[in-house]
Amino acid sequence: MKKILLTLFSVVCMCCLPSIATVIVGNVSMTDKVPNEFFGDWKVVSYCTQSTNKEYFGSSSVDIWTLKRNGDTITLMNPISGARADVTVDDVKGKTVKFEKRSYYPDEESIETPILTLQGDNFTGVDKISIKTFKDGKLIKEDYVEYKVKGTKISGAPISGIFGL
Repeated sequence: MKKILLTLFSVVCMCCLPSIATVIVGNVSMTDKVPNEFFGDWKVVSYCTQSTNKEYFGSSSVDIWTLKRNGDTITLMNPISGARADVTVDDVKGKTVKFEKRSYYPDEESIETPILTLQGDNFTGVDKISIKTFKDGKLIKEDYVEYKVKGTKISGAPISGIFGL
């Protein structure tokens, strides 16, 4: 009798497991679609092409970007300033990648969206930034800037170790 009940219980469990497994299956990550050539260190030159607040956003800049992948996480770092952020990959079409970084603060929300196209040891594209400012939960100001960006590969391996990061 015990064997029959145990067998019946096992069959019932096996029939239920596929439906449970279907519920807990996650999304397919886009990070593995990012071309490996994107990872490493880049000298990035940015020029402002549009802005709602020219006093707040700079007209041009030169930065170092380090892109690293660790599993399903892509991290963008600036070893000079110490800035670091995990970014989401929104879309990959061939050598063009659309990243997104969202930041939330008590009275501010920012969304940065770089769209970059790789061409050998260079990339070109745009970096769009939207900053919303709130007071008492109400939107009081929204600023937007768009930069034209050009990156030149410095190295394939991250140089962040030089700066102790």
